[in-house]
Amino acid sequence: MQLRIGIVGAGAIGGFFGAHLGKAGARLAVLARGRTLEALSREGLVLEHDGGRIAHRPEEVSDDPAALGPVDLLLVTVKGQDAEAAVATVAPMIGPHTRILSLQNGLGGVETMARLHGADRVLAGVTYVPASVSAPGQVRHTGPVTRTIFGPFVPQAASPLGPALAELSQAAGLDMQHHDDPMPEIWSKFVMLAPFHIVSALTRLPLGGWIDCDPTRALYAQGMAEVAEIARARGTALPDDLVQRHLAFSRETADRRTWASMLDDLERGRPLELEATVGWLLARA
Repeated sequence: MQLRIGIVGAGAIGGFFGAHLGKAGARLAVLARGRTLEALSREGLVLEHDGGRIAHRPEEVSDDPAALGPVDLLLVTVKGQDAEAAVATVAPMIGPHTRILSLQNGLGGVETMARLHGADRVLAGVTYVPASVSAPGQVRHTGPVTRTIFGPFVPQAASPLGPALAELSQAAGLDMQHHDDPMPEIWSKFVMLAPFHIVSALTRLPLGGWIDCDPTRALYAQGMAEVAEIARARGTALPDDLVQRHLAFSRETADRRTWASMLDDLERGRPLELEATVGWLLARA
């Protein structure tokens, strides 16, 4: 089955997956506006990575959800602060069997999708892909990591579309896995992500600029421990050594060039995803 995949948010993560999935055979319907719409219509998606370059022209690009119509799977990768406005407009792209997959940071966007379109349509996911937008329609993937986990937000959202997407992604060379219960993986990343963004924005440095400094590394570890406690209090079981494992990964394995998207937004003077991530955590705490 050829999947028809809609993309809402053709930025770093949306562009990364769009380029790979399009090259693997998916039909893409991209909802875009402004300069991104112009770039995609003119040149398509361009993904630069350490191994080379992928260029793919989506089959359909429009700023009108009704012109794109229903898709099999709708991939939502807008920033958390834009989730409410974006998801409220996409009803024409949602058919009777459509699943909506969030690959946003945190869980605020997932809750928004469930509220607006029904939890039984929503797939929740988490990706570790380090990517950034170099220009409208052009994405840079730093390092080799492509790990992504996703699955039904509630059991009723389970669908053959989930495993089909994972299979297509793996054929494209991506480390993408479908889990029956993705919440432990989503919280596991959130434990790392929120403090990583905060310390990166605080220092204005990539990972390698602060992970070997005792005070900033300690702040990072303390933040991770606090997020893990929130997850456990909300009923998600996490390994006792999760913070230590994340810390070891950050020091020994992660690409030290990794640049937090929140820091990128801060440096460029764009709105921050602060309320949708850290603000959401504080409210739930």
